[in-house]
Amino acid sequence: MPGPRRDVKRDVKYLNKDFSGFRNDLIDYAKTYFPNSYNDFNETSPGMMFIEMASYVGDVLSYYIDNQFKESLLAFAEEKRTVYEIAQSLGYTPTLASPSTTDIDLFQTVPSTGTGDSVKPDMDYALTISAGVEIKSTTTGKTFRTLEDVNFKFSSSLDPMTVDIYETSTTDNTPTKYLLKKSTEVVSGEIKEESHTFGSAVQYDKIVLATPNIVEVISVTDSDNNTWYEVSTLAQDTIFDEMETNSSNDPDLAQFSGEAAYLLKLRKTPRRFVTFVRSDDRMELRFGAGVSDNPDEEIVPNPDSVGSSLPGGTNKLDSYFDPSNFLKTRTYGLAPGNTTLTVKYSYGAGVEDNVPQGDISNLSSVSYVIDDTGLSAGQVQTAKDSVAATNPEPATGGRGAESIKEVKDNALAYFQAQGRAVTKEDYITRAYALPPRYGNIAKAYIVQDEQLQLSSIKGEVTDAAALVEEEPSVMTPEDKIINVQEKAPTKGVARKPPKPEQFKKSPVIRRPRLPNPNRLRPSADSPSTGPPRGIGGTSRGRAARSLVKKATSAQRKRGGVRRSKRRGRRSSRGGIGGTSRGRAARSLVKKATSAQRKRGGVRRSKRRGRRSSRGGGPPRNLG
Repeated sequence: MPGPRRDVKRDVKYLNKDFSGFRNDLIDYAKTYFPNSYNDFNETSPGMMFIEMASYVGDVLSYYIDNQFKESLLAFAEEKRTVYEIAQSLGYTPTLASPSTTDIDLFQTVPSTGTGDSVKPDMDYALTISAGVEIKSTTTGKTFRTLEDVNFKFSSSLDPMTVDIYETSTTDNTPTKYLLKKSTEVVSGEIKEESHTFGSAVQYDKIVLATPNIVEVISVTDSDNNTWYEVSTLAQDTIFDEMETNSSNDPDLAQFSGEAAYLLKLRKTPRRFVTFVRSDDRMELRFGAGVSDNPDEEIVPNPDSVGSSLPGGTNKLDSYFDPSNFLKTRTYGLAPGNTTLTVKYSYGAGVEDNVPQGDISNLSSVSYVIDDTGLSAGQVQTAKDSVAATNPEPATGGRGAESIKEVKDNALAYFQAQGRAVTKEDYITRAYALPPRYGNIAKAYIVQDEQLQLSSIKGEVTDAAALVEEEPSVMTPEDKIINVQEKAPTKGVARKPPKPEQFKKSPVIRRPRLPNPNRLRPSADSPSTGPPRGIGGTSRGRAARSLVKKATSAQRKRGGVRRSKRRGRRSSRGGIGGTSRGRAARSLVKKATSAQRKRGGVRRSKRRGRRSSRGGGPPRNLG
């Protein structure tokens, strides 16, 4: 039978990282612990073959361990897949292609209305050109599209419209047509649509778009004509939806249509998705986990109906809720099921999309919005046919995908900012950046909220008062002395010392106040912060010297010390006997040094105190 097992300790080295290190350490290990078992370390021996094979495996494993740790850090990662995943986990989406951008001028004509001097453009025929107008370049054939609606009925200082006379009458030279011009931004990119069919709903389902280098997902609609919205995270269940300012959309705000052409409203939607850029330059659309058609209130109990005994109500007061139950609700959005999604997106872009001035002019796809009730059908069609476009400036900004270094730097910058407004300048910039179709901001200025500031100060005072013991409401003579010290004039201003008679009056009632920490007198049981040195090493001693210095500084200059020797009862103690500050100083000194005089602290202070021999310091017989 084999003997009992016992622990065997070996000297193992863990600093090996490469092939030669593993090989040499294995040879030393064999020589140390198996000197009689194997001693043939020739390069061609079978033993060296196994040692080198083990060193080879160790070298490979060590490389992959180091590489995995390095790739887990964004600053040191090198693989495209790793950099893309870490960047998107920080909230930054890498750019596969940057489109070219510029501003274009859109034109349309409208008939005139009125007679004589009251002739003006008939703005009933002004069009609203929907976003997504496709305009092609005449030289390269590249497609540009508008990002915002162009409303010719609206004009402001930030979104101005130019009105010129286009045609005049041959008889009386009065205008018969006017030319309207507005500017808007366009971006380059080819437009494409593709459809994806879904069966039963699958949690966190996803699809991969077939075309690489996608610039933007323009729209996603299902077979029931429902719109799916792109969000930053699946937990975001609200989006901003814009609508024209009119009586049908908002009767209360319709009166401000001349100031703000569009309104922003917050909409809660369960149909949402997020985009994810893969390392093969393709884009994924990722959906939520909701697989139920029932309202969330029937799955997660509504607080209003918990414990209700009504039919159909829920009673979960004595049950635990599993967090995974939220995966069955619309908390993270719906998963598409039994439908077909149509995805419209733009792709391509690049340096070749930078076209010269006046090259973007071929309208290929235009969508108009106009209320033609009571209008001439011929004039409406003429207004639509008159729409034209051109770019007064060349298109710039087109480029390829970001490099790995750019993705890492941009991801770190985005993570630090996170789209937040922090400083006053951030909020002012955000206010000025509001698109003009939502209203005009002439000037923005930010001030501190006084109500918030007062409540903050009030809270600080309350907290401070809770930490300070309540002061007596009756002032003692010593309190009066401290009060006099607080109201002392500034340095260089002469002031007579208070007379002793004024302290014989009746006690003065005062309101409790928060003492200044710099003027608080230490209590008798305050711990000493250093070794006893007469009154020099105690808080009362320091307070006494401070009072003596303030009380006699002016008197020494004008001979007050000599007068105090004649008037004071204790004039031989440094010239402070006839002053109220001197009496207060002696009282504090007496309390501070009563115990120290018994054990020789005063004698030590005579050797160590810097001001023991000066007239403005503590009394000579007290150190």
